[in-house]
Amino acid sequence: MEPATTDCVCTTLRMTTRWIDRLYSQALAEVGLRPTSYAFLSRLAADGPLMVSQLADRLAMERTTCTRELQPLARDGLVMIEAGADRRQRVVHISPKGEAKLAEGRPHWEAVQQRVADAFGSEPTDDLLGRLRELLTETQQLMAN
Repeated sequence: MEPATTDCVCTTLRMTTRWIDRLYSQALAEVGLRPTSYAFLSRLAADGPLMVSQLADRLAMERTTCTRELQPLARDGLVMIEAGADRRQRVVHISPKGEAKLAEGRPHWEAVQQRVADAFGSEPTDDLLGRLRELLTETQQLMAN
C-alpha cells in the first residue's frame, strides 16, 4: 500500500524522514552507527568541543533529547563529556575512537547521500536542502514569536 497523500507539511515531512532515516540507518549499521550518532560525531568534528546545549542547538533538537542520545556514545567511548567552566555545564568532545568511527562511517554516509541524489537528481536535491534550511529558519522564527 502506498503512503497517504496529505496537505499537512508536518505529516509529509515525518513520513519522508522515516524512509530517509531507514536508508541512512541501513548504510551506517554496517559500521555500528545510527544516523543520529553520525550527526553528533560529524558536528563535533566540524565544530570542536561544544556544551550539550550548544550541540542541541546546532542540531535543532531539545537539550534533554541530546543528553539522552549522547549517553550511548559516551558509554562506547566515542565522545567524552566533561564538566565545563561552570560545573553545571557539560562539554562534549569527540574522542580519537569517535574520530576513527566517523572516518569508518563516512564512505557509507557518502554512498547513501549519492543514492538519494541519484534517485531524486542532484539539482533537485540541492534545491530541497536549501528550501529545508529556509523552512527550518522560518519555523524557528515562528516559534520565537
